[in-house]
Parts: sequence; C-alpha cells; structure tokens
Amino acid sequence: MNFKDYYNKYKKTLEKILTIILLILLIASIGLTIYLINAPKIGERFTEFYILNKDLKAYDYPTQLYKNESGVVIIGVRNLEYTPMNYTVWVFLSNDTYDYNYSINITPKDRWNGTLSYNYALSKEVHLIHNETALIPLNFSIDKIGKHKVEYILSVGNEKKVYRELHLWVNVSEPREKSLI
Repeated sequence: MNFKDYYNKYKKTLEKILTIILLILLIASIGLTIYLINAPKIGERFTEFYILNKDLKAYDYPTQLYKNESGVVIIGVRNLEYTPMNYTVWVFLSNDTYDYNYSINITPKDRWNGTLSYNYALSKEVHLIHNETALIPLNFSIDKIGKHKVEYILSVGNEKKVYRELHLWVNVSEPREKSLI
C-alpha cells in the first residue's frame, strides 16, 4: 500500500480530525481574547505620597513661620497598590535621615493638628481602596526658634517602618514687636 492509497482510505477521518483541532483552536483563541480584554491589567504597584500648600499647589509651602504661628499643608496619599491598604502618616521634627524600611523610633501622639516636636509625632491612620486618594489637611506650629526639618513619613498599617518619606525645611523666628507709630 503506497501513500496515495493510504491517504484516500483515511481522507475523511483525517479531515474530521483536522477540522476538530481547528475548531478547538478557534474557540480557545476567542476565549483568550475575551479574557485579555476583560482581565484587569496590573501595572506597577506603588503609593503616591506628597505635600501641597493650602491652595492645593505643589509650591509656596509654609517655610517661614513665627514661633507658635500656624502653618497649613495638605498631605496627599494615593493607593495604586491594586489592593486595599491601611497607612499611617507621621509628622514630627527631626535631624535624622529616613530611608525606605528604616524604623521610626518616636512616640506617636493620638492627635493630628498641633505643635510639632522632636520628642513625639502627630499621627493619623488612613484606609484607602485601590485608586483612592486622601487629601489630609495638617494645621501645625513650631514652638522653637531656628531652622527645623519637618518629617512626613508614610508607613503601612501599624508598622513603624518607613514606606515613603518627605520633608520640609521650616525657618522659625521670633515675632516682631508691633510698632506704635
């Protein structure tokens, strides 16, 4: 039996098998295309952490204050981690440099607005779902004259490890005496 005879004998069966294979491949490619169109595209996972002035602009921060004068910043946190996240925002005065995963060794105060200190941190917990943004106003003052580094630290959950860090240098001076003239 040569190839031509063998082919003619099994031609119908071979065509049926090839048709079934092509049909399976067509259905699989349609299914895969539908899945790729509807599946969520997970990109880079990160959290945005930034400070704004009281007009929601990224400039003209309160960097010149008088002793005990109030300054206002807006702290922005945006969750792009593709999962709900719990964050803690810490604000305090510091002379240290904080890097990613550095442990924060400062006592948290259970309040948000107030006088900043080198001994304790103002702290606030924030819960965000994916792609949600929180804009948190902070009304602060400094009761010591001099140049101070205000640290803004973002940590995940209740951990005291730095996840994101920002700082702002603030020069605090003695209030001027009012002239009677």
